[in-house]
Amino acid sequence: MRWGWMLGDSVALTLFVLVGLQSHGTLDEYGLQRNLPAFLLGWFLGALPLGVYRARPARWSLPVAWVLGVTLGIALRNHLIGRGLLGAINPVFWGISLAGVALFTGLPRLIAWGFQKRLAKRMMQG
Repeated sequence: MRWGWMLGDSVALTLFVLVGLQSHGTLDEYGLQRNLPAFLLGWFLGALPLGVYRARPARWSLPVAWVLGVTLGIALRNHLIGRGLLGAINPVFWGISLAGVALFTGLPRLIAWGFQKRLAKRMMQG
């Protein structure tokens, strides 16, 4: 289990929610209570069973967990705000959430991958 990535994703999702709430002028206790737990729970309900945090995750696990986790997060958020767990998901909100979560969780992974490649290249050169 890669605990560092779990912590990093928790921070990334928290930042995503904070930026979203701030941009809508709803950054308050109520906004956090209805959004942050929903997105965190949705993400980890998608990521953990799919093996995102295994030492060697399958290549498909992160993209599938990303779509599933964001969708579950929005469904849970809908439930918390009274729209029902299976209520309609606004496609614009879904698309923006997918893009935002991809940026916030994907950018650290891309940076780490680049450092890993650079380190491997240096080690190969001696």
